[in-house]
Amino acid sequence: MKRIVLAGLAVCSLTAAAIAQERARSPVRLPNPAAPERSPLQQPPVPAPQTRRAAGSADTTTLPPRYGLLGNFGGVRDLLWEHGVLVNMAYEYQAATNLQGGVRGPLLRGAGQFSARAAFDFQRMLGLEGATGSMTITNRQGRDVTVDARLGTQTSVEEIFGRGRIWRLTQFWYDQQFGPWVDLKLGRQHLGEDFGAFPCEFQMLALCASQPGKVAGTYWFNYPVSQWMTRLRIRVPDVAYFQVGAFQVNPDNLVDGFSFDFSRGTGALLVSEVGLLPKIGALGLSGQYKIGAWYETGGGNDVLLNGDGRPRILFGGLPLQRDNRNGLYFVGVQELYRPDPSNSTRSLSAFVRLAYTDEATAIYSAQETAGFVYKGFWKERANDWIGFGFGQTIANPRRVESLILANAFLGAANEIPTQERFLEAFYSIAVNPDIVVRPNIQYINRPSGTTVRPDVVVFGVKSAVNF
Repeated sequence: MKRIVLAGLAVCSLTAAAIAQERARSPVRLPNPAAPERSPLQQPPVPAPQTRRAAGSADTTTLPPRYGLLGNFGGVRDLLWEHGVLVNMAYEYQAATNLQGGVRGPLLRGAGQFSARAAFDFQRMLGLEGATGSMTITNRQGRDVTVDARLGTQTSVEEIFGRGRIWRLTQFWYDQQFGPWVDLKLGRQHLGEDFGAFPCEFQMLALCASQPGKVAGTYWFNYPVSQWMTRLRIRVPDVAYFQVGAFQVNPDNLVDGFSFDFSRGTGALLVSEVGLLPKIGALGLSGQYKIGAWYETGGGNDVLLNGDGRPRILFGGLPLQRDNRNGLYFVGVQELYRPDPSNSTRSLSAFVRLAYTDEATAIYSAQETAGFVYKGFWKERANDWIGFGFGQTIANPRRVESLILANAFLGAANEIPTQERFLEAFYSIAVNPDIVVRPNIQYINRPSGTTVRPDVVVFGVKSAVNF
C-alpha cells in the first residue's frame, strides 16, 4: 500500500512538473498585425511555435509566430519564447519576364526582400497585463521588369520592388489591450497593417495588400514604409469592430528608412474603419466585411484647374491648391466551400475590393478587384493553393477632361486613358512548411489605360523562405 501511495505521489509530482513546464511554454499572446480579425484568405493564426500552420503562404509582411528552417537555435528561441520574445526572419524573392509587351525584352528580372521581426509579450517580460509590441526591419534589393522593360503599366508585376532599395524600420509599436473590447496602439507602422488590410498572396501589386495605397500612394504608404501613428480599436471579438487611426504624412519616410524627424511632416492622415465578421451556415463559413474612409489634411494640386479656377492646360498658371484629400474603400472576403468540413485550412474563398479617392487631386480615381483563393484544393497536396484575381484601375475623369481640352483647343494628340485591366493566376507549391514557390501568369490589358502600348503578358515566380 505504501508503495502504491508513493508511486501515486510520484506520478502526481511528474504531472505537476509537466503542467508547469507546459505553462512555461504556453502560447505567448503575440499580436497579429495583419488585420483586426483573421481573413479567410490568411492562414489560421498560430499561437505557439510548436503548432505549425499549413504551408502555402508567401506573405512575409506579417511573419506569423512560428519557427522556420533554422529551428530554435539549440534552445535559444525556446528560452526567448518563454520570456515573451519571438524572433522571426524571412526572405522573399520574385522573378518575372515579359513574354509580351514593353519596349525591351523579353527581359528577366528579380527583386527580393529580407525581413527580421521581434514580437514581444510585455506581460511576461515586465508584468504589464495586455501589453504587446513589435519591431520589424526590412531590406529590399533587385530590379523590376516593369521598369527595365518599360511595360508602361500602372501596376508593378513584382510587388516586392519599390519604395527604395534600403534598410527600413517597418514596425516599431506598442499595443495595450484594455480587456477584450478595447486596445490602443502607438508607434510606427505602415497603413495597411490595420486599415484596408489584405493578404499579399499575388505577385501583381494591384492585387496585393491594402488597396488605398494603389490610388493614393503619394501619401498612403503600405509595407514596408512606416509612419508615426496611433490607433484605437473597439471590438466585439469574432463579431464586429470599429477603429480609428491618425498617421503623420511625412515624405521623408520614403527616402529615409529610419527617420525620426517629425519636422518634415506635411499633414495628418485620419482613417476610420468598421468591420463585420459573420459566420455563415452550419459549418460557420467565415467572412470579413469592412468599409473605411480617410481624410488627409495636407492637400495637393488640383489635376485640372489653376489658381483662378480655370483649366490650367489652356490658361497656364500654378495649380489650384486643395486643402485636403480623401477617399473610401471596401474589402469583402467570404469563405464559400470546404472540401473537408472538419478541416478549415482547406477552403475556397472569394474576395471583392473597392477603393475610390477624390477626383480633385488623384491621377486614378478608383480601383476595383475581385477573385478567389482555393487552399488545399487537391487532397494529395493539401498545402498547395491556386488563386485567380482580376480588376481594373480607372483614370480620373477630371484628368481625362484636361487631355480632351488640350486635344480640342491646342491641337494636341493625347491618347485618352480609360481603364487599365489586369488579371493573375497562380499555383502555390508548398515545398515544405517553410518554403513556398508560386509560379504565376499575369495579363495587363491597355497599359496605363491606353492603346499606345501592346498588352502585357508576364510569367512570374514568387517564392518565400521562413528561417
